[in-house]
Amino acid sequence: MKIAEKVHGKRFDVELPWEYVVTLIFYLLALIIAELLTTYVNKIWGLSAHTIILFILLVNAAMVESKDFSNLLRSMMPIPIIRIVGLSIPMMQIKPLYWFPIVAIPLFAASIALMRSQNLSLEDVGLFFGDYKIQLLITLTGFFTGIIEFFILRPDPLISQFTPMLLIGGFIILLLSTGLAEELLFRGILQNNTMKLIGPAWGLLYTSLVFTTMHIGWIYFADLVFVFCVAMFYGYCLIKTKSLMGITLAHGLSNSMLFLVMPFINLAYFGLH
Repeated sequence: MKIAEKVHGKRFDVELPWEYVVTLIFYLLALIIAELLTTYVNKIWGLSAHTIILFILLVNAAMVESKDFSNLLRSMMPIPIIRIVGLSIPMMQIKPLYWFPIVAIPLFAASIALMRSQNLSLEDVGLFFGDYKIQLLITLTGFFTGIIEFFILRPDPLISQFTPMLLIGGFIILLLSTGLAEELLFRGILQNNTMKLIGPAWGLLYTSLVFTTMHIGWIYFADLVFVFCVAMFYGYCLIKTKSLMGITLAHGLSNSMLFLVMPFINLAYFGLH
């Protein structure tokens, strides 16, 4: 039976052993603390914290009796891996644009391993088109979310020049490395596993909070609020359409507007960095 079918009909009224609830809260708080250490204290401390979280998740998933809860914990393992890999990148001479595919490679590997171990098909994790018109509408939201987030963060461009080749190349990198890689893990696998255990409403909320936590490094509180709202929207789209395609394209388009297009438009029209 597919995950989407198993969660159908559940809302907030899901009975869950209290120790599972405490465990989920513990991991969320642990990730928040690890991100705060990384951002505001010391990257080595943050790296150590994420490594400890990964180890605890590994042991916890192996010892827990519930298969569904074990699958959920295994689905969370790639999250500290994201930061562990990412924290090692600044030590190397790599252009920021190429950080994304380097982090995405272990992310894809982990997602594929999770899909195989949990017997998830492409349809189970939302990798199908569904209604083309609805997916197109979802995709187009990426233009607006990218523009809004730019005026919150105002990042430097990830490409050196505003040329078609660099734009296309950058878009493909961001689409695959942030759009597909992150949506497959956070929405396709983690959210579906969370909803299976605690229902769509709590699953959507918990996954969105975890996703937002991984953006603490951007420092701005306004961006955390914005990212949480976008995560809730993407997760809701998955619940209603069962497809990742629209939100994957929207995510990639949003980051392309944020990092590739808007920095140059802002400079050209307003003369601001």
